[in-house]
Amino acid sequence: MNESSSLSGFQLFTPENLSCPHQAWQMLREQAPVYPIDVPGARVPVYVVTGREEIEYIARSTDKFSNNPDASIWRWGDEFAPELAEKFEAAGHTIVRTLQATDPPHSLDYRKVVTDVIGPGSIRGWRNRIEAIIADLLADIPDGVPVNFVEAFSVPLPLKVICLILGIPYSDSEFFRFYSDEFTHLVDPTHPMERALSATETIVKGYDYLTKRLKEYRECPADNLLSAFANAEFDGRPATLDEALSMAHVTVIAGNETTRNALSSGMLTLAKNPALWSRIKADRSLVKDFYLEVLRRDAPATTTPRTVLEDVELGGVQLRKGDCVFVMWGSGSHAEKHFDDPLEFDIDRKNKSAHCTFGMGVHHCAGSALAREELDQAFNAILDRYDSVELARPADEVQYDPVFGFHALSDVPVIFRR
Repeated sequence: MNESSSLSGFQLFTPENLSCPHQAWQMLREQAPVYPIDVPGARVPVYVVTGREEIEYIARSTDKFSNNPDASIWRWGDEFAPELAEKFEAAGHTIVRTLQATDPPHSLDYRKVVTDVIGPGSIRGWRNRIEAIIADLLADIPDGVPVNFVEAFSVPLPLKVICLILGIPYSDSEFFRFYSDEFTHLVDPTHPMERALSATETIVKGYDYLTKRLKEYRECPADNLLSAFANAEFDGRPATLDEALSMAHVTVIAGNETTRNALSSGMLTLAKNPALWSRIKADRSLVKDFYLEVLRRDAPATTTPRTVLEDVELGGVQLRKGDCVFVMWGSGSHAEKHFDDPLEFDIDRKNKSAHCTFGMGVHHCAGSALAREELDQAFNAILDRYDSVELARPADEVQYDPVFGFHALSDVPVIFRR
């Protein structure tokens, strides 16, 4: 790879590049679609993959790239750092990989448990209850005064929905918000080990809680996802408690962060563009086009790691068995060869559904139907209830959080009017 002068000394993990990665992604797509990066504590070479062709190659080549990352890169799994592993062992928990970090054929068995409950063919059964959650949340949002949309709506909606679907009381949703946030501090390699150790204590508490619930649903099965995990069977054998716990954990994390971030980005876009608000309010057939373009332009989850299974050349770079690649899904949804003017929010874009926000291939997000249902219902309900929305502060004061792996907003100050 020939690095141009603009890549000399390039650092991906600066606050500016983490908060607004698009310029960095574009530079990498053009000059180095497979680029080496330094990750603190990594035991293996690490690369970021930003080119669309390279991303698609990884997604379809499950024989060459594993969904199981090295634990020194993504601090989670059966090869934990000893100081992290000790905390789980002391609590009697064994971390196993299921939904998020396995490969076919096993990954397909785990995914089926989820899609049987919240897949495209099953999501209708949850529709009325999701609608009721949305109505309750909007009823508590005052109009005519500034409100942080993230805390008032983006955070509680997916938390309450995931509690509903898992079979967890709504009263426990605040803990699982904290649980999800702390998990980011545990696994994200940009956070120091001291912070990861602190976060581990919260994850252990969550594992204790979920273990208790899973045991209850083994004794008394119910119509929810925790019960489905607790009573799942694979190749004629019952799921182990560790497997059920792993699937529950992944569902809590994945069902929370991504939908939260998409809701926040969508509302920021509407508050900045009153003409777009008016157009969608007048023509609700555009709601789907709207949230698909949000998912494309403002990918709520931007990357997942893969492990190289055999020596392979990718994007002009020789990768070796055991190397780690971060697949930058968010960058793939901005590839200039696929999307004209990718930073522009274009609700009329014909190929917006070609985004790769939910991943690709056999590892495509198992909960994507639920995310789309929440986005569709939420934005329709907001457009029903309010006449207009505006930002309560200048747009340049609303910034994305400087985190790796998610494109997240902590504060979207808006004023709704009726």
